[in-house]
Amino acid sequence: MIDEMRNLAERIVGQLRDRSVDYGDARVENTDLESLAFRKQRLAEAELQAGQGVGIRVLINGCWGFASCSGFDTDLVEKTVDRAVLLARAGAGVMEGSVRLSEEIPSIGHYDGPCERNPFEIPRSEKLDLLARAADIMHSSPLINMSWSNLRFERKRRAFSNTEGTLVSSDLIFSMPVIMAYAVHNDDMQNRGFQEGARIAGWEWIEVADMIFWAEKCREEAIMKVKAPEGPSGVMDLVLDGTHLSLTMHESVGHPTESDRVLGWEASMAGRTFLNIDDQERLKYGSEIVNFIADNTMPYGVASWGWDDDGVPGQKWYTVRDGIFQQFGSVRETALLVSRKHSTGCCRAMDFASFPINRQPNFYLEPGKESITPDDLISDVNKGVYIEGRGSFSIDQRRINFQFGGDMFWEIKNGKKVQPLKKVIYRSKSRDFWGSCDGISDDRFFKTMGLLTCGKGEPMQAARMTHGASTTRFRNIEVGGGAE
Repeated sequence: MIDEMRNLAERIVGQLRDRSVDYGDARVENTDLESLAFRKQRLAEAELQAGQGVGIRVLINGCWGFASCSGFDTDLVEKTVDRAVLLARAGAGVMEGSVRLSEEIPSIGHYDGPCERNPFEIPRSEKLDLLARAADIMHSSPLINMSWSNLRFERKRRAFSNTEGTLVSSDLIFSMPVIMAYAVHNDDMQNRGFQEGARIAGWEWIEVADMIFWAEKCREEAIMKVKAPEGPSGVMDLVLDGTHLSLTMHESVGHPTESDRVLGWEASMAGRTFLNIDDQERLKYGSEIVNFIADNTMPYGVASWGWDDDGVPGQKWYTVRDGIFQQFGSVRETALLVSRKHSTGCCRAMDFASFPINRQPNFYLEPGKESITPDDLISDVNKGVYIEGRGSFSIDQRRINFQFGGDMFWEIKNGKKVQPLKKVIYRSKSRDFWGSCDGISDDRFFKTMGLLTCGKGEPMQAARMTHGASTTRFRNIEVGGGAE
């Protein structure tokens, strides 16, 4: 299959060269998807899909043309090549501005994502049995009114070639378990769920994630949460676990540092950014212990594809180093515009039928370098809240002011967790928040969250990336009740 796809990508690029385009590339994809879900204790979804197609980009006189088709039919693919060229020629000289791509060294190679057991080879009966057991465990308490358990697997085989000599391919399997329990008590409902999301991995990730353990944990903590008092209000300290911080950093660091936002190309999905191009390597983004590392080479990170949809290899770099903002995540089209010679490899499309755009990389908050546990961080808090997992969020159009909820809350008094809470929201400003960070536990407590559905673009595309952190402390944050 991969060899056939690579050969097709090469043939398309040959056709583009014959048409004398300035630049052209072809993305050839084959995708298999399986999704099984229980709603309460009944099977709600059993989906198995397969699809394949080609996306073709052409650059003529500074103007893009893009066309796609489903399937690999020879005649249809050639018509798609002609359509992409026609669109580029029609726009050339009409569109304002001119696309300039950063120079990149051509790549040739293949990348297999880590996978020990192919989930598509696991008997469906075994998968359904696991989901049924998890559902039964959650509903063993009458206080659990609703639950959702889901297994999602996707195999994406890709080939990319361009007129500059790049020919690369990858074979990636994404696996994601979902567990969510909803408890009802005294006219209130609260939920608790598995938080680590997806990985590029096989069935072994489902085994490591341990859905049976999480079914029990979610049942008990959803019940604790629904019976808990509402959270306190006022200025206090926060201790936040890595799965919770994954969403906070996604919104307050990941999106603001996308290069298309600073250029004004992306504004509709929660706005642009407070950053300017000349803020690179000088703006204080957080305290001195805050280091954000972008890493599209992270083995199980869901943005680690070997090469992006510009054909640029996955890379690792600092977004923030010692509290200072370093550089934007870029693609070949934006790199020169944000004062960089080369792309950081952040060009990805949702599928073959979508035009690739600037997306977040995998990135994470670097763990503390000293031996520090979450309990050590909590022990130095007189009044505060410990938060696990993601919840609601809101952020303004320049990604400055935000508020976040969470999935599980614990009150901290005099250095100890004393009781569960519910309906906790905290508010801050992006740079103020990361500037208040004064303690990060070490890498023993590092956790990641793999997101598959980050929305962006017009028409909107869903993208995937992995974020992570160790448990971290923040001082003097405004906390108030919220409808979690």
